[in-house]
Amino acid sequence: MPLVLARIDCRLIHGQVVETWVPHTSADSLIVANDDLAGNPFLRSVMELAVPKAIRIRFCRLDDAIRVLADADRNGERSILLVASAADAVTLRKAGAAFDLLNIGNLHFAAGKVEISPSVFFAPEDFDALGWLRSHGVSVLVQGTPFEAGTSFDAERE
Repeated sequence: MPLVLARIDCRLIHGQVVETWVPHTSADSLIVANDDLAGNPFLRSVMELAVPKAIRIRFCRLDDAIRVLADADRNGERSILLVASAADAVTLRKAGAAFDLLNIGNLHFAAGKVEISPSVFFAPEDFDALGWLRSHGVSVLVQGTPFEAGTSFDAERE
């Protein structure tokens, strides 16, 4: 099965993903592509505690994500791909990840970021990355849960 959701969320695995997106998409697999987390067994084990046993979880480095996605596809899994940043989403799309819709759930505030929604703040590099994605056929939707009205992001609104 192809990806059922590609999502940017700096928190990666948490309640919104497990309690709303997994059931909404009927996902049976979470693929977390994040270099820092892939190298941190303690944080991976903490995140695994939040996920029901029936859901397969794979943590991988960005440079291994395409292989992991292909394995999940060959196994017939309905996967949610989670990344922490727009730059990571661009990296995976350039490497061949097949998604035409990108969901943004949460990007924390930091100095120099612009508020897009109460839980999503973009830095200049986020605007650039999302502009690249849009120019390559990816629609971007800011939406915390499937039960909220999503907001389409138009990179030209900077």
